[in-house]
Amino acid sequence: MKVSFALISFWFSFILGQQVPECTRELAATDDCADVINANACYNQFRFRNNQTLSCIGGTNNDERAKKACKCCGCVGQVMCDWVKQQRFQC
Repeated sequence: MKVSFALISFWFSFILGQQVPECTRELAATDDCADVINANACYNQFRFRNNQTLSCIGGTNNDERAKKACKCCGCVGQVMCDWVKQQRFQC
């Protein structure tokens, strides 16, 4: 029985860890998220392949840009959230 509980707990943590942060209307309307959303053409240019993608986001430094990407990735889509996770930003 303990094994089953452990497997179920692992499964739920895996599923919950894969969810994209919800993009609410209020969140999308913030300046931080506008910096992330408005960079779509730049993302397409770099195809989420390198650190150039972070430079697409408006901000004064990479730490600020990374925080915006973490907060607002759901407003861009799953590919953005996957890229944020792959970069291992401190979200």
